[in-house]
Amino acid sequence: MRRASTLCVVCSVWRAPAAEAYAQCFLGAAGDAATRALMSELAAGDTVLSDADTAARVVVNQHKVEDGKASLLITLTHARGSLALTPDHVLELDGKFMPAREAHVGAALSNGAVIEAISHSRGGIINPITVTGKILAAAATGEPVVAATGNEWLADVMLSAYPKYTLSYTLAAAFPAAVQAYYDGALEPLFTAAVPHLTKIKAAAPAPLVGVILVAGDAALATGFAAYSLGLKGVATLAVIAVAAARKGKKP
Repeated sequence: MRRASTLCVVCSVWRAPAAEAYAQCFLGAAGDAATRALMSELAAGDTVLSDADTAARVVVNQHKVEDGKASLLITLTHARGSLALTPDHVLELDGKFMPAREAHVGAALSNGAVIEAISHSRGGIINPITVTGKILAAAATGEPVVAATGNEWLADVMLSAYPKYTLSYTLAAAFPAAVQAYYDGALEPLFTAAVPHLTKIKAAAPAPLVGVILVAGDAALATGFAAYSLGLKGVATLAVIAVAAARKGKKP
C-alpha cells in the first residue's frame, strides 16, 4: 500500500472494543483508546483494527525502512475516501479477496461504497502484516476498507488459520522488537528478490508440495532469527548444549 496510507492503532485492547476504536479513528468520536496513524509508524507488536469488528496484532511491518524506490500503484477512489496499493495487493472487492488490478469502476468495497474512479501513479510502499491476514486501510483522510496484508502469491495462506501456528508468528509475539529488527536487517532484501520466483513456484507446485515448502520456510525463518539475534557465537553455544544434552540422554 502507499507509504502514506493510514490505519487505526488500538492503544488499549482491554479498554477499546473494535467499534469504539473505529469511531475514534475514522468517525471523529472523542476518546484516547485508539488513534489514526501512518502505516509507516507501525512495528511488530502493535495492535490495529484488521476489520471494523476485530483488533489484531502486527506480526511485522514490511518495507518499514524506506529505500527510496517507487512502485506502481493503483488508487481506488470511492465516495468516502480512497486507497492506493500495488496491482498485486489483495483487497475485498464484491465480497471476495482479489488483487487490486482486477478492480473496476462500480465494484463494491468492504465498507459498502463502490469504486468511482481508478488512477495510476508511482510511490513508496508499506505493508504491515497482521495475525488475521487483514487490515483496515485508508488514505490520509476518509473511511477505510478491508485489505489483505499480503500480495496475491501468499494472501490465501495469510488469510487462513495456518500462520497462527507457525514458529515465525510465535516468535513475533514473544520478541516483537527483535523480529522487526531481524526483518529490517536481514529479510527485507531477501524477500524482495525472492517473491517473483516464489510466486511461480507456488503457482506450478501441487498443494502438498506447497505445504512442505511453507513448513520448511517457517523453520528456516525461525533458525535465521536465532542466528541473527544471538550471533554465531550464541548459536554455537546452543549447539554445544544440545549435543551435550543428547549425549547425556544416551547414557544408561
